Amino acid sequence: MRKSKQENRDDAAKAISLTMKRLMTNMRLLLEAELESDGMTLAQLRMLNAVHEESDISSAELARTCYITPQSMQSLVVRAEREGWIKRSPSPRNRRILTTVLTPKGKKAYERAIELWAVLSHDMWAETKLEQMQELNAVLSAAVDRLQPRLDDLHQRQSAKRKSA
Repeated sequence: MRKSKQENRDDAAKAISLTMKRLMTNMRLLLEAELESDGMTLAQLRMLNAVHEESDISSAELARTCYITPQSMQSLVVRAEREGWIKRSPSPRNRRILTTVLTPKGKKAYERAIELWAVLSHDMWAETKLEQMQELNAVLSAAVDRLQPRLDDLHQRQSAKRKSA
């Protein structure tokens, strides 16, 4: 029996999703292995990236930015502070909140990690033409945009659930 056009689209969507999952899993495994030699985890790199993007950020804001719990972020922050990658100090707006900035050592660790990521990314896309990369990015960005309202709704439900607990 021949498949309908919709069934073919569904099969193609499933194949793309599985390939994207393999791509992200492989990239993550390779990046984690590279970062391990510098004593860094991927979660720490995400945190350092967030601090790099927005200096003087609180741990709560970091947790939201990195999509992890405040408790998990706290352990990342404590370790990063112990490693000398970040410095925390009271916020000028609210002395009870500690804000986080990268130290020179943290900036160097962050730049090294980004360099490792860039090498893997370069190797991954080496045989792909720029136009293909741009088209793929546009297609994936549109897919992400279509899912964003559902993700926003999920975050709101989770936040409401935490507040009521």
